[in-house]
Amino acid sequence: MNYRNTPYLRLMAPFVLGTALGGAADYFPTFLFWTLIATLVTTMVLAIRRYRYRYRWVFGMCLYCCLFLGGFFLIVQHDERHVNDHFSQEMPTPGFVSGTIYESPSHGNKVRVMMHVDALGISPDSMLSASGNLMVYFDSSKVSLQLKYGDKICFRGNISEIEAVQNPYAFDYKRYLHFQNIHFQCFAKGDVIQILSIGNGSPIWSAAYKCRNHLLTVLQKHFPGQNEYAVASALMLGYKEDLPDELREAYAETGSMHALAVSGTHVGMLYMGIFLLTQQLRLRGRWRLLETALILLSIWGFTFLTGATPSVLRASLMFSIYMIGKAFWRNTSAWNVLPASAYLLLLINPYFLFHLGFQLSYTAVAGMVFFYPRLYKLFPPGPKWVDYGLKVLLVGVSAQLGTLPLTLFYFNQFPVYFWLAGWIVILGAAMVLWGGALLILLDAISQSLALWPGKLMNLLLTSLNKSIVCIQQLPGSLIVGVWIPAWVAMSLYFAIILLGALLVWRRARWLAAFLVLMTLLGLYRITSLAKKQEQKSIIVYQVNKQKRLLDFFDGRSLYTLSDTLSKKQEDFAAKSNRTTCGIIHHHSIMIDEPNKFKSDNLIYEKPFVQFYNQKLVLLDDSVNLPNDGMPAISVHAIILSKSPHLSVKQCREKFPCSIVVFDASNYSKTIERWQQECESNGWPYHDIRKQGAWVYQIRQ
Repeated sequence: MNYRNTPYLRLMAPFVLGTALGGAADYFPTFLFWTLIATLVTTMVLAIRRYRYRYRWVFGMCLYCCLFLGGFFLIVQHDERHVNDHFSQEMPTPGFVSGTIYESPSHGNKVRVMMHVDALGISPDSMLSASGNLMVYFDSSKVSLQLKYGDKICFRGNISEIEAVQNPYAFDYKRYLHFQNIHFQCFAKGDVIQILSIGNGSPIWSAAYKCRNHLLTVLQKHFPGQNEYAVASALMLGYKEDLPDELREAYAETGSMHALAVSGTHVGMLYMGIFLLTQQLRLRGRWRLLETALILLSIWGFTFLTGATPSVLRASLMFSIYMIGKAFWRNTSAWNVLPASAYLLLLINPYFLFHLGFQLSYTAVAGMVFFYPRLYKLFPPGPKWVDYGLKVLLVGVSAQLGTLPLTLFYFNQFPVYFWLAGWIVILGAAMVLWGGALLILLDAISQSLALWPGKLMNLLLTSLNKSIVCIQQLPGSLIVGVWIPAWVAMSLYFAIILLGALLVWRRARWLAAFLVLMTLLGLYRITSLAKKQEQKSIIVYQVNKQKRLLDFFDGRSLYTLSDTLSKKQEDFAAKSNRTTCGIIHHHSIMIDEPNKFKSDNLIYEKPFVQFYNQKLVLLDDSVNLPNDGMPAISVHAIILSKSPHLSVKQCREKFPCSIVVFDASNYSKTIERWQQECESNGWPYHDIRKQGAWVYQIRQ
């Protein structure tokens, strides 16, 4: 890689840094705006005037400062709430809302619709123009199930701001939606929708969604099995809504989820197929532009058909820049194409920088571009079939090196047999992608022609799914419970850079620096585990649907008190926090368990919990307070659940306490009554619905 021949790589660093800081701050001070104007004017003046060569660094510094502040300003201004007529400035509750659906609706227990608001008011006759994005959940009904992209609708509902994360270390859904420019949500009945008009969206997107729905119908016809259809629609069209949780988990735990998220792999396969077809036409001279046009048309058609996700946009832009450069007889460097495509995407939508798919795509490609050729040179030549398998293996290893810190940071796990799954998935994805294209073509000609190819494809998909599940079930297939903070992830990237420097320059100092850094990270790991061995804490989580979940952390052992919860519910609320705390032993206890439970440091006998020197009492609608003749029992906390017909005063008289906790299983009106009672008497309380999970650290 020649440093001078990669200008976009050098210019991307300050721009990305400014964009990242702007995304974290979400505010652009006035003095920075005037600094941006001043440096921009200075840069333009220096660009058109001559000056001595030794002062060239001044122009470079001004340019870098412009890029840094430009990225900062761009992402802050991209927030929809900065628009003057945003609907959040006047939100009637409840009120009428009208707007246009800008994405294909998602169907589940409820119908989820993303819409651009254009007006709202307290009645249909008093609507005022407004703007902004709104996420709406409708009850399933005949009307809501018929909604589609481009429909302009009107309905009545309560708009509310999306709630912040309520449980420690849980997935921050509010932040995730913020980087999709969605900050408000609304829940409405499905039978209150009025469709005002249809076909208001972009003709290109309307055609893409219509075509995708038709192709999904074709796939469903040929693949009657749920698993086969779900994987086929994900591999070919990037449609993952019908993917069962068990199969999704199997692909994720084998490191094969990228195959189901349409990305650069699929675009690369499409490019190679179209390229081989156009090669048969033997286009020469000016006709080479026709070859380029055919390839670009195919790539971008596929991009829009699959929803134009960041990973597909990245790959499509990369191949487009490469093909345009090739068409005009110029060599293109991957280290110029990669940042150029990222630069264009971030100019279009700076929030892409915080999309996980965007981050994984670029780090994976960077890993492949850098490490693959260098690792391949380390192996001696072999037979073609061995060489092909080696290439697939090294491509997977290189991509895994690029994404390893992000994988550990976001998913807290590492798939050990990713290399084995990679062989199967890459070959299977190629066969499904091109076999599926042939199947759709034959189905359009005659359904009888597509009958046997459909059966062969169905068998292929069944075998692919079974292979992935078998790899998932291999001993030691997944390393779980790996939690690292953001600075450790950045340190791991620095270690990977040192490893790359060792491969390029082969100097002992790079190896020494790599070993020192890994030793320091190892020492941090040891000390952090030692601290976790001493932890003693109580957490009452926020759980929806009238459920309760309490965790008692005793070193690296965990005791859980809960109602009957699904694994998905419990993991969503508590899994991230448990992983962060390094739990290795877990014991679950049902709250309604009639028998007494006792361990070294925890005793549970409904409604009392004794954990070390702290005593709690759990009061719900099934618990009766002691008789008046019974002496009061002092506890540290009263936890009120499921809206018992009790006052806080009654509870405190029987159980004098330091704090009263209202968990999320109570009705809102009941909690409001308790809050007023506590505030009027000066009693400490904690409302989990508004304040998040209650966390208490025990200090002895």
